[in-house]
Amino acid sequence: MSSMQPRSKNRDASALLLEADPDVLPDRSLAGSRPAWLYTAALHPADEAQRLTELRGFSILDTDPDDDYDRLVQLAAVLCGAPMAALTFVDANRQWYKSRVGVPVQQLPREKSFCAHAILDADRTLEIPDVAKLGWADPQPWGGSGPMLGFYAGVPLRTRDGSAIGTLCVMDQVARRLTDSQRDGLEKLAKAVASQLTLRRQLRIATETDRLTGLPNWFHFEAEFDHNKPDCGMVCFVRLKTINQINSAHGFRVADSLIKQTADRLRFFGDRGAFIGRIKRGLFILFFPQARPDEFLRALAPQLAGSLASPYEVNDLSLVCPVNLGFASFPDDGKTLDEVVNAADAALQVAIEREQPMAFFDRTVDNVQSLHFRLEPQLRRALEKSEFVNYYQPKVELSTGRIVGVEALVRWMDPTRGLVPPGEFVPALETTDLIGEVAQKIMERAIDDWRSWRDAGLVAPRIAVNVAAAQLRNEDFVPALERALQVLDGDPSAIGIEVTESILISNMERAIEVLQQVRALGVPVAIDDFGTGYSSLAYIVTLPIDELKIDRAFVKKITSDPAYEGIVRTCVSLARGLNLKVVAEGVETEAQADKLRDLACDQAQGFFYSPPVPADQLVRMLKEQPFERP
Repeated sequence: MSSMQPRSKNRDASALLLEADPDVLPDRSLAGSRPAWLYTAALHPADEAQRLTELRGFSILDTDPDDDYDRLVQLAAVLCGAPMAALTFVDANRQWYKSRVGVPVQQLPREKSFCAHAILDADRTLEIPDVAKLGWADPQPWGGSGPMLGFYAGVPLRTRDGSAIGTLCVMDQVARRLTDSQRDGLEKLAKAVASQLTLRRQLRIATETDRLTGLPNWFHFEAEFDHNKPDCGMVCFVRLKTINQINSAHGFRVADSLIKQTADRLRFFGDRGAFIGRIKRGLFILFFPQARPDEFLRALAPQLAGSLASPYEVNDLSLVCPVNLGFASFPDDGKTLDEVVNAADAALQVAIEREQPMAFFDRTVDNVQSLHFRLEPQLRRALEKSEFVNYYQPKVELSTGRIVGVEALVRWMDPTRGLVPPGEFVPALETTDLIGEVAQKIMERAIDDWRSWRDAGLVAPRIAVNVAAAQLRNEDFVPALERALQVLDGDPSAIGIEVTESILISNMERAIEVLQQVRALGVPVAIDDFGTGYSSLAYIVTLPIDELKIDRAFVKKITSDPAYEGIVRTCVSLARGLNLKVVAEGVETEAQADKLRDLACDQAQGFFYSPPVPADQLVRMLKEQPFERP
């Protein structure tokens, strides 16, 4: 058993001297009645839960060695003339050494820890002059191969809330006492350590915390994931779908308030173990440790979606902000945090593109997207080295069989693979936003080819080029078309453009504006893939167009299904009423060509006549006119 020895009057009143004689009671003015913790290994302060929360907030446990802390510990050892010194932190079940001199292990059980006694009174230095005289203490806490401990002195490291999370301590193998100057110096060094900890925590909070919501940013989220090392779980991206529209309609303060309320709703899941972070304006990330896909889909995903669906009350406004959610499973969909986050992001993009509230990761979708972006460097190189070439498919006048037009189609002539099928790279061009640049090059080359055909004495057919959505959005598209035509002295008979219904419908006002400017240059406009997927008849009369191209899906069954024949007949009749030319795509048989001629379709193209061919082969076809009717 042991007791506390009252201090001499010249000692710092904040220190607690623990001696071995139980008959000598401590000075009640300093310590009150003899505390039970001096005689027991039950080492739990009254504020244990708060203390552990504070300790976690410093993110110091299990971190790498640090030169600044090492120097302070070495200085403590020199100042106190002690062969052993340490900066320690007392966790729930262990004592962990951040920096140490002469201590043989990185950590030891809490019940063997002298520092666990020191933190029980956060206001006082604990000094044990002779460990051997304490009946409950293990003089070899580091094991039988470690040094005997004869002396210990530890200064508690207090947090801003008053809890003690660890100590700066010195130890010796022989019984001894600190001098007043040594004790004073040790306490000042402990204050320096505490200040260093606080400053670093503040800096970390400033750099790892989102200022608007107070949630961790990506770097903090990543550090928390790495620190906890979960075995499994679910990653979720949360995207506020209409936050930009709310910002435009009501101002940024209303939008900011809605974002903060979203963060508060997500904290509900944080209180139940989820890691939460804010990535940017309207994008959050969550990780649900130990959650399994089936269980998550059944319970947590609907709960999360439901919590974000209810209206937000901001400045007397009741606002609803729909969300898109993307989910992925760790480690099934990614064995590292980066991989599973990429998978969740891929799921989110699927939800956005399909206009769905949520989507789970689909490896097939991810593989396609990944392939597109893996191709991007090769596609950029191909663009720089002019590896994209023009192939031309003839358009045949059904009444005469003469080639009266051609469609320019892009092909990739890879120096190692040869001719790459368009299905392998055109979707990648669209995904990586390179399609606009490539399409512009195709248009310029088409004009050059047309001029060479004309200069060779041929009746050069008009070349139809496909226009991507990115080109219509580009303010320079029409000026670039005008500049391209300058090589022909402004003659518009060389070129026409084709746009799909999906491009038109995505931004009708912009499309109409651009197409009117194109037609003002004398360049005709055709709608490609007409009749698929949209209520075409409702808007066709408003579009500035000259030609309808009937989609191959209708032409394919025109001779076998009366309903499809009726659709084509209606399209032709509609075009006639609007004074538009009609071209049928995907003609593969003579019977189809005959039926289209009977329906008074103007032109046809397809493999029945010719697949897309290089420019030199098309020149031979223009000279020979192999499809001309007698």
